[in-house]
Amino acid sequence: MAGTFTYGLELEDGKPADPPVLHTAVPTWHAGDTIPLAASKTLRVIETRFVDEDPVPVVEPALVVSS
Repeated sequence: MAGTFTYGLELEDGKPADPPVLHTAVPTWHAGDTIPLAASKTLRVIETRFVDEDPVPVVEPALVVSS
């Protein structure tokens, strides 16, 4: 897909996140950014690691506050 970036996502311990792969129009992710996946599921980027020069966002589940 044109204009789509694909990232592998990892947890802090190096295991694959859920989902393990993200397809997005966002070209970069930084610590503190949140990745909304569904109404009740969001991931927070805690750092970016580089594997073979490719960025790999390290994520953790983020608290979703409903209004």
